[in-house]
Amino acid sequence: MSGVSFRQPETFNGPQFQEESVNPPRGEVYSQQLGEAQDGQGFSEEKDCCGCYLDVNKSKELLSDYLESASIHGIAQTKGPQYYSWRRPVWLLLILVMSIALSWTLYRQISSLYHYPIKTVTKITINDNLPFPAVTICNLNQYIRERLPDDPMIETVLYAQSQYASISRHLGFSHKLPDLDNLTDVSGEELRRIVLHAAPRLEDMMLQCHWGAKTYNCQDIFRPLHTGYGTCYVFNGPDIAPDNLARAVSIFSQLRVIMITLNHQSYFSKFIHAGIKVLVHQPDEMPFPLFSGWFVRPGVAASMVLTRHDSKCLPRPFQAYSNAFCEDSKAEGYKNRLKRYKTYSAENCLNDCLSEKLEETCGCRHYFASGNRSFCSAKQLLTCYLPNYYTINSNDAQGCGCLRECETTTYSADMSYANYATSFIKHQAVRDGITLFSDYLDENVIDLRVYFESLNVMEVVQEPEMNKWTVIGTLGGQLGLFLGASTLSFVELIEILLLLLVTYIRRAFYIATGRLTKVPATDSRSNPRT
Repeated sequence: MSGVSFRQPETFNGPQFQEESVNPPRGEVYSQQLGEAQDGQGFSEEKDCCGCYLDVNKSKELLSDYLESASIHGIAQTKGPQYYSWRRPVWLLLILVMSIALSWTLYRQISSLYHYPIKTVTKITINDNLPFPAVTICNLNQYIRERLPDDPMIETVLYAQSQYASISRHLGFSHKLPDLDNLTDVSGEELRRIVLHAAPRLEDMMLQCHWGAKTYNCQDIFRPLHTGYGTCYVFNGPDIAPDNLARAVSIFSQLRVIMITLNHQSYFSKFIHAGIKVLVHQPDEMPFPLFSGWFVRPGVAASMVLTRHDSKCLPRPFQAYSNAFCEDSKAEGYKNRLKRYKTYSAENCLNDCLSEKLEETCGCRHYFASGNRSFCSAKQLLTCYLPNYYTINSNDAQGCGCLRECETTTYSADMSYANYATSFIKHQAVRDGITLFSDYLDENVIDLRVYFESLNVMEVVQEPEMNKWTVIGTLGGQLGLFLGASTLSFVELIEILLLLLVTYIRRAFYIATGRLTKVPATDSRSNPRT
């Protein structure tokens, strides 16, 4: 069928309609409201200094936006669809309860932080060398009898201070003291001279001294040390320059001393025991033989195996010792307040305090005491100083307010003993003329060895149990647990509060200046978010 053309059928697309939006886009509504504001309807939006547009009449919409988008769990449920009539109160109650729980946890954390809790860490430090401590040796026989004058006043003074006098009084066999009015007084200076002269001398006591693998003249490595007990002798003590102090590098770095106690020449002494007292301490510390140290009896070979213990406690405001602070005597710029001692320690402080009380009462000091006051005469000692000394109690010590130091170094010792000599050696010594009788070695001789078995240090260190970062970390975990929130959640909350604050301030400003004369009521139905 040539020449015949056919029309292609057109596709029917149905009637064309223009759909009208029931709820115009938010931007159009906002533009429409802005136009009304520009027509003088009392609506205002201006660009602030930060480049942000804040509608002074849109505070409810700001809050509505926050409720819908808040990252804190539960906030959106208070604004979301109300599937049941009491859904919103339930979520508000849950948020309130979780907020209270979070606040209580935060309060507990901050309260604990400012109670300054402490944790104690114990560790062992391994060293290849270690400073050797000072070793102080005191003869329990304070006075050589033949060096004392035959003076009843001197005898009375020494007897009154002896442990034997205390025991005999307790047992009812007190030595009858002479009438002091019938005795000639002895001045304090003369009394001190007599007792120092009668004290055992270094060359009398020490027969042989070894340090490491080398033998020394005992007078070259030991020095006299005047203590509250009397004259003692110290190795590696305060008179040695720090660079010259002995150091331990192995188990062979040990001090060995062979000595005699001169027990056969004993007299009234503070202790009734025979032997020596050994004190191990830091070189710059003053030992107190009356209250600390180890007894070593005659006739033995004694081995002292040392272990060093360091403790580092936290200074104020931390309570290092349960309910007490510590004295940070190693702090930079620390000023020692003690009168009689160059360094601070709790023992030095206590002795300084009690000595001061006794000296203020009697107006003089003991002949073994340090200080600036004059020495007590024999009668002052017997009538004032000693009676007051024996009445000192714990209440007097508590009144001194002496704190333990924050950093301390102490030493513990494991003691072991063996008889100094066998029966054969004792009899051989008599035959060779070394001793006069076989029991002499048992009654007088001591062979003492002092050393570190290992160079490890037991260290106890206090550390703060909490700090600000601990609280922040705990708070972050509690935020997630109670509210499912984070730090940014609070940034959101702060932001919306600031925006609301700025909106209210500008609104008040416009009302005050007359620029806002009419506040249109917002129809919630025109807002697709409600």
